[in-house]
Amino acid sequence: GTVTEAGGAATFTVVLDVQPVGNVVIDVTSADTGEATVSAESLTFTDANWDTAQTVTVTGVDDNIIDGSVNTTITMAIDAASSEDNYDGVANQTVTATTTDNDTAAFTLSAISGTVSEGATTATFTVVLGAQPDSDVVISVTSADIGEATVSAAELTFTDANWDTAQTVTVTGVDDALADGSQSTTITMSVKDASSDNNFDALADQTVSATTTDNDTAAFTLSTTTATVTEAGGAATFTVVLDVQ
Repeated sequence: GTVTEAGGAATFTVVLDVQPVGNVVIDVTSADTGEATVSAESLTFTDANWDTAQTVTVTGVDDNIIDGSVNTTITMAIDAASSEDNYDGVANQTVTATTTDNDTAAFTLSAISGTVSEGATTATFTVVLGAQPDSDVVISVTSADIGEATVSAAELTFTDANWDTAQTVTVTGVDDALADGSQSTTITMSVKDASSDNNFDALADQTVSATTTDNDTAAFTLSTTTATVTEAGGAATFTVVLDVQ
């Protein structure tokens, strides 16, 4: 039968073929309780209920690993010490339960928080994986214009231990001399295929936009605001210079 990680269950029944002269105890075990569990560890049949089928429920176990569909063997074995002797030599029997996966490779960005300025303030956002990887996942972090905004880390590395702990990226404005107003810079997160779990290789890039506010104001400066000249041809000078590029 098929079960799901989201709690889906499957059932099967067990019944004796002939009436015992005493109790018969059948142990029920899952080969991988991390994928599927059973509703009872043992079933007891008596000389009265031997021909009444008993139901075993198999339930899928939710994990965070991208492991696809996993087969688990459920084994029924006579408990010789607790059963009448005629059943002691009966061979084990098995059923196979397939647990379907509900985990998908993904990573998530938070909204950017704070304001980036040329002179002082910074902004932050976080990155976290959506499922547990089999091996490291490395996400590169790049600014489209490092003349306007830089990032605190060029790469973020997630492991099978810290995959669900959000990592913070800080965006810092770069102070220039240009009167260029507010500038929007795209910050791109991209999975580095060669360094990452293959399940994550095909994920699309994701971006956030950081706006750097300007601290430069268009202006020019004169060296003096007064000058004295003579009618006989005397001259005076002053200089003019821009305050910002």
